[in-house]
Amino acid sequence: MAKSQEIEQLKQKAVIFVVFGATGDLSRKKIFPSFYELAKSGILPDKFKIIATARSQHTTNDFTNILEKTVKVDNRKQWQKFSRQIEYLSTDIDKNLNLEILSKKIEDFEKQVKVCPQRVFYLAISPIIYENAFKNLARNKLNLGCLTHNLRSRIVTEKPFGYDFESAQRLNGALEKYFEEEQVYRIDHFLGKGTVQNILALRFANEIFEPIWNKNYVDHVQITSSQRMGIEKRGLFYDKMGALRDVVQNHLFQLLALIAMEEPKRLDHQHFRAKRVEIIKNIKKLTKDEIITSTVRGQYNGYLNEENINPNSQTETFAAVKLHLQSQRWENVPFYIRTGKKLTGDVASIILSFKEKSHRIFKNFWDQPFPNHLTIQIKPTEGIGIRLAVKKPGLETELEPVDMEFCYKDSFDAPNPDAYERLLMDIMLGDKTLFLGKVGYSWKIIDPIEEVWATGKPKLVTYKPGSWGPNEAEKLIEKDGRKWLAPYLTICKI
Repeated sequence: MAKSQEIEQLKQKAVIFVVFGATGDLSRKKIFPSFYELAKSGILPDKFKIIATARSQHTTNDFTNILEKTVKVDNRKQWQKFSRQIEYLSTDIDKNLNLEILSKKIEDFEKQVKVCPQRVFYLAISPIIYENAFKNLARNKLNLGCLTHNLRSRIVTEKPFGYDFESAQRLNGALEKYFEEEQVYRIDHFLGKGTVQNILALRFANEIFEPIWNKNYVDHVQITSSQRMGIEKRGLFYDKMGALRDVVQNHLFQLLALIAMEEPKRLDHQHFRAKRVEIIKNIKKLTKDEIITSTVRGQYNGYLNEENINPNSQTETFAAVKLHLQSQRWENVPFYIRTGKKLTGDVASIILSFKEKSHRIFKNFWDQPFPNHLTIQIKPTEGIGIRLAVKKPGLETELEPVDMEFCYKDSFDAPNPDAYERLLMDIMLGDKTLFLGKVGYSWKIIDPIEEVWATGKPKLVTYKPGSWGPNEAEKLIEKDGRKWLAPYLTICKI
């Protein structure tokens, strides 16, 4: 069934979303603005309600006024209609406070709409309290949904899911105790971004790329995710996690999987997810010596002065790793991954750098080689670019690199929905294609790195805010005769 048909059917249904952690940054900056955009687009069901809940004491009016300062309200009439669908309730899911009142409000909505609604519980809360959250939802029978209509509740979890492999498995066990797998939606918002999904179209809908998407033509792959901001007010959380666990383990491994995966038989959640998991399973574990020589951990100057940070903290705010896959397609092709805070800009991209062949007929080629590369930019704006070698104007036959680029925002009249808009819609539709399966395999790669890092090797190095990270990250790739390429498209910077 086409997505447009599914949306039309959705509008006829009833849905109630309960957002735990409604006063947090994620809710205010991403979840509620995305709901508002869906409302403007006419995608929300006619019978729809959000119960926003957190420990803070607010009236519903106070809460919607707070939201209005964050949401970009460009249609006053639409905002008023949307905000009337929100009700605030103070609860503590960790301590099981007021969940019986929440249950009563859900029942009141069911009586109001005179139909069994789809219940969705979004846990925009600290993963530290996930286990109690699962237990307390079940204690109040909120995990069941409308059994008379076989309409089970859905639960949405955010990353990171666990702290290491053992904790991730423990959380999976706690979740499975109260929820069936079909009820669980594990979000990695990178999978909801349009360009990430378009990687599949680029690879599998364009025959010119798939034949060269392998070790015979690709020299190496670079994956970058950088942020200009620091840790903001997340000190208590971030100092226990670090960049490797917070970003590499989930976002960047998912991007690696999308780039390296084999074509699924069908683009549904079972086949698509299986191919991604296959790649993550095939990431080679680094030995102790390889961890010392193939990883970099850095911390920006000033991190120790941030709020709620241990003055002796060894937590990394920058991580770079060189990885290989146990894969015939990608044999001996290195994947260079880097991420960090307080870097030059807010960029996320994947670059495939192709191998150099013999082009000796061009007099200046070997003086300054410039290999072809393909850039897939995910943020700040979404686009694709190809670096080509062309002849310079003039009498001499000399080559010069040029970039062919396009931005989605310039190429299509249709709006490109935010990742959370797409994912919230898919949760309501029951489409799990862009969601994660059971979390665990990625931790098997991350845990050994963390264990070696805990011994002080390689040394934690500092870097200047506003840079591209520590010099050691440059040396990591340069010792292989390569260099980091500009991780952004010239025309898609803004």
